[in-house]
Amino acid sequence: MGNTGRAGCAERQTGMLIFGLGLVIGVALGIIVIGFLAARSYEHGYDEALERRKAWRGELLGRQAAAIRAHRGALKRAS
Repeated sequence: MGNTGRAGCAERQTGMLIFGLGLVIGVALGIIVIGFLAARSYEHGYDEALERRKAWRGELLGRQAAAIRAHRGALKRAS
């Protein structure tokens, strides 16, 4: 009876060790994957914002040029 109890205890400890190692390895791999996804998402968002800024800047320059032309035309008519 004494040996059966020890063998069961050793099996239980081995099972818990395997479970613990699997949990730690799973968490580590999950953190690595999430880190890569976060870095890619940040880079994609940065590139997208840069493209939007280029479009916004072009529109702003166009509006400023149109406003300057309209203002100059109004000044010539007033003279």
